[in-house]
Amino acid sequence: GINAESQYGNDETIQKQKMVEDEFRKREEDLERRERQLREEQKRLEDARVYGDRVPNFPPIPSFFPCTPCVYHNIDFDIPPEHQTTVRRVFYHWQFTVFCYLFNFVVCFGMICKLGTDVGSTFGLSILFAALFIPLSFLTWYRMLYNAVRLDSAMRYMLFFFTYGFQIIVSFWAALGFGSSGYAGWITSFQTLSKNKLLGVLGIINSLFWVGNTLIAVYLIMQIHKTYRSTGQSMEKASGEFAASAGSSRNFGQAVLRSL
Repeated sequence: GINAESQYGNDETIQKQKMVEDEFRKREEDLERRERQLREEQKRLEDARVYGDRVPNFPPIPSFFPCTPCVYHNIDFDIPPEHQTTVRRVFYHWQFTVFCYLFNFVVCFGMICKLGTDVGSTFGLSILFAALFIPLSFLTWYRMLYNAVRLDSAMRYMLFFFTYGFQIIVSFWAALGFGSSGYAGWITSFQTLSKNKLLGVLGIINSLFWVGNTLIAVYLIMQIHKTYRSTGQSMEKASGEFAASAGSSRNFGQAVLRSL
């Protein structure tokens, strides 16, 4: 009787251990399954971020307009969290640049209305620069940085530094405002003060906007260069990417367009 009870106790202990092991195995399998699902979901989101369907949503144009948005723009979805602040700052700088071009046009329009054809070339160029440089600034430096960060592309970083550097030169030139340059900067504004004080003051305000634009751009390009170095990018990597892109597209222009 004692042996039977002992045997029964051993069987019960073994059965409990087996149940515990089975429960542990089920939990382990469930945990592995959830981890696998999480990895697959992360990969799906990453693939969607880089390669997925990207319905254009920028600029935000009402549906009743005959034209439609040109590009997909979503910083929160496209840009890694650690770089979102930098990209968003450059986006705000691009918006400020648009404002500068439009304000410059308004001041030049006021000048031609009050001063006549003496500032005709400045007014004409202000229209041309606003129409040309507003979309080009978006495509050639803001969008370039956006895609450089999104795709971790050294080539796009280098193209951004080149085009953004050109923007700094343009902003500095606009702040100076030489005669017939298309910008109501310092020189044009002080010349206008003796003829019309209100327009002269507006020109000085315009000059201050362009000075601020230049300083902001200098600060941002220094910050982005630090990011560029910290992510392991280099001139050699950029050259390799460009060679690969040019080789696949068989054309220098197409290689640049593909980087946008």
